[in-house]
Amino acid sequence: MRNLIAAEWLKLRTTRLFLALVPATVAISVAAVCGSVLAADRSDVVLTSSEGVRRVLPVTGTGALLVLIAGIVISAGEYRHGTAADTFLTTPRRERVVTAKLTVGAAVGAVTGVLMSLAAIAAAAGVYQLKGAALPFDDGELWWTLAGVVTYTTLFAAVGVALGALVRNQVAAVAGALAWIAIVEHILVNLVPDIGRWLPAAAGQAIVRTPLDGLLSPAAGVALLTTYAALFAATGLRATAERDT
Repeated sequence: MRNLIAAEWLKLRTTRLFLALVPATVAISVAAVCGSVLAADRSDVVLTSSEGVRRVLPVTGTGALLVLIAGIVISAGEYRHGTAADTFLTTPRRERVVTAKLTVGAAVGAVTGVLMSLAAIAAAAGVYQLKGAALPFDDGELWWTLAGVVTYTTLFAAVGVALGALVRNQVAAVAGALAWIAIVEHILVNLVPDIGRWLPAAAGQAIVRTPLDGLLSPAAGVALLTTYAALFAATGLRATAERDT
């Protein structure tokens, strides 16, 4: 398994799309946090309070959408570039290949989440200073939110890998994921919140402690998104093992 994981990492770090996705993810999170600080400063929220942190830092998780796409690239990219047949001929036990991809995807999600969090803290601290305030590093809300960001990106990356293994067509998987999150979930969360709160992206928003009404608790969000990741992974493993390349 160690050799398979090393092979998957080698494939990934030589993929130009992936190399562009990671810095783009960090940049999006930084931009979102800076905008959030400026928006909170224009309201009557005190930036240095726990409420201020809740208004500012949850948007660090904005980049998780690109992490999901990176996960799709890890698995569906094999089919797009025509290397899946060679991979499965080399390793006939296909479930081992998918497991290696899931491991690499989750690791990439975790590392990207850490990078996003560090960049967001630095950006927020800088904008706070420009506003004559100090980012409250002693506030537990800050650290719980950033821990949630890392959890969110780790699980979303795993979901992306599983989705790519299930759909196989990289473009269709990416387009479908974006459409689901941007259209279907957005509509359901706003119009039917009792259903919308149980969907994957809404669970992620709960994990990062987004201050929206109707979301699950952070712990429930972690449990729900973990369940989604496990179900997608199990389905992707089975589909990969049973169908032709």
